[in-house]
Amino acid sequence: MSRHDRITYTTGSRRGRTGTGEPGMTELFRNEVSSAPLPPKVIETWERRVGVHRSNIHAEPIRLTGPDGMRHYGQHVEVRTDDPGSFDSLMYVRQLSMIGTFCSLHTPLEVSRNPRLISEQPSEDLVIGVHTLEGKHIIRQGSRDFAYGPGQLAFVSNASPYLERTFEINDPAGLVIPLELLGNQRRVAEQARRPVASHTLLARATASFILQFASDTAVGVTEPGPDTEMAAIELVRAALGQLDYDNRQITDNALFVREAVSDLIERHHRDPSFTPNAIARYLHISRRQLYRHFEDTEDSLAARIADRRLKTACEFLRTRPDMAVSEVARISGFPSSPTMRNRFRAELGIGPSEYRARAAAEADPVENWESPTA
Repeated sequence: MSRHDRITYTTGSRRGRTGTGEPGMTELFRNEVSSAPLPPKVIETWERRVGVHRSNIHAEPIRLTGPDGMRHYGQHVEVRTDDPGSFDSLMYVRQLSMIGTFCSLHTPLEVSRNPRLISEQPSEDLVIGVHTLEGKHIIRQGSRDFAYGPGQLAFVSNASPYLERTFEINDPAGLVIPLELLGNQRRVAEQARRPVASHTLLARATASFILQFASDTAVGVTEPGPDTEMAAIELVRAALGQLDYDNRQITDNALFVREAVSDLIERHHRDPSFTPNAIARYLHISRRQLYRHFEDTEDSLAARIADRRLKTACEFLRTRPDMAVSEVARISGFPSSPTMRNRFRAELGIGPSEYRARAAAEADPVENWESPTA
């Protein structure tokens, strides 16, 4: 999870060593990885997820393959693989006014930063990454190995030794933040740390934001201003504070609130009692404070909840022909069948029964709307 112009991957002749005299993960986990270039279908799916088709600048990815690609991967780290000839990677990187962003796709590899590199190539950056693909992913910091799953935030400081190992194709995206911008959280960032607990609202909101923000900026979908960059840094500082058991208030951070609202809607929309008031209670803020974070958005919070329920109802109508419309309304979160029917007609121009009939008659049912995003 490294930025190309800040990080170098170089093949090493001392296979199985980290450069510090300690056994490396190549030695510990040899023969557990698959050796093959990136499949075209995987590349296509990844490009669609990161939004290459939405780019406003037609950014071209950096494609690095084989031993030569490993040698030119960046600076500040070393990379090893069991089969350098099969190494394959794609990445988009972007340097903003204060921070860097990246999104990448690569075959299994081992990345390390050891005391020699720290001395010869100083770097005062914190790299924050999150990936979506299933697979074994381990980071060694200090004397401990930490396993990371999809959606979990990983923090590594270039000021400290670490070793990262992925065993399958991986798709990290993230931020590169100068340590000096972290304020009183710099101390936390420089220490060996476990993953941020993925079950917390803050962690999910931060991971979701980083995935979207890093991809959108790296491929050229958006052009964020300094205020957005500072808000992103504050969100990362809050996540670091969670690692240090610092429960400081972050509900003034609009990025956090919007991502948290999206997460809450996704998790609770099927509960008919779930309303904007419930969101405010979950976040421990007033309704007025909650609505203030959405003043410049197109859809109201109530509309966002209703549209997510509509999407769920459409899915049940397409896939469960045995289920009564009233039951679809109930399990989708609508208070009543008439409420769901009114939403269908307002958004799609047809009722739920007609939608189901069309879905059964067509290979690709009409679905001319998308759920809102924060």
